[in-house]
Amino acid sequence: ESSAPAWTWLSSWSQTRRSLQQVYIDLYGSRLATVAAVDGHAPAAGCFLAMSCDFRVMSGEVGRIGLNESRLGIAAPPWMGQMLVRLIGHRKGELALAMGTLFEPEEAKRLGLVDEVVFDSSGKIDEESRAILENLLPSDLQDKTSDPLLQRALKQARAFAEVPSNARTASKMITRKSHLHDMVTQREADTDWFCEFINQTEVQENLKRYVKEMLGKSKNKSMSEA
Repeated sequence: ESSAPAWTWLSSWSQTRRSLQQVYIDLYGSRLATVAAVDGHAPAAGCFLAMSCDFRVMSGEVGRIGLNESRLGIAAPPWMGQMLVRLIGHRKGELALAMGTLFEPEEAKRLGLVDEVVFDSSGKIDEESRAILENLLPSDLQDKTSDPLLQRALKQARAFAEVPSNARTASKMITRKSHLHDMVTQREADTDWFCEFINQTEVQENLKRYVKEMLGKSKNKSMSEA
């Protein structure tokens, strides 16, 4: 355990919270059209990043998605939880936040958390999309140019690009502007609340227990693979 003074830890938590807030402002409020390609598990912050985008496609092969913070002994940021509620509905969202639910891809699609589920075997290769991905992806990811998930994400990005940008952005802000305004005006209060919450003894113990469990699982996995 660290012997660093409490103010040092609170300063670190404060910086982390502010960084997360800024990602929300920049991504959720981006003038650009954004598409998330979710390949694998997307809990907590992974789910948050996907929800902040304009369109979400998820691999149907493996992975779950959701805000599972309550399982860690903490609560999802209010603005993050509200995004989930807006996407899947009040009662479903309320229950998912309380239980820390992670949804399978098809269930996530049914609820509206993701827009489409893509399977590796779905559809034929789009040669035009593959050529574009070859130019976009770095050399170590060239084997992904035929990935149906990325090709579907690219197809949606191209569809967004066909809409006049000013009209698309203005339409986007119809549903997002008020939420972004709330974040900008409440950043200090949100940060103060989080630092006070995270510093509670019970919350700290829950986090330590969760980290210990994760380290144990990682150690057991490494031993089984050895």
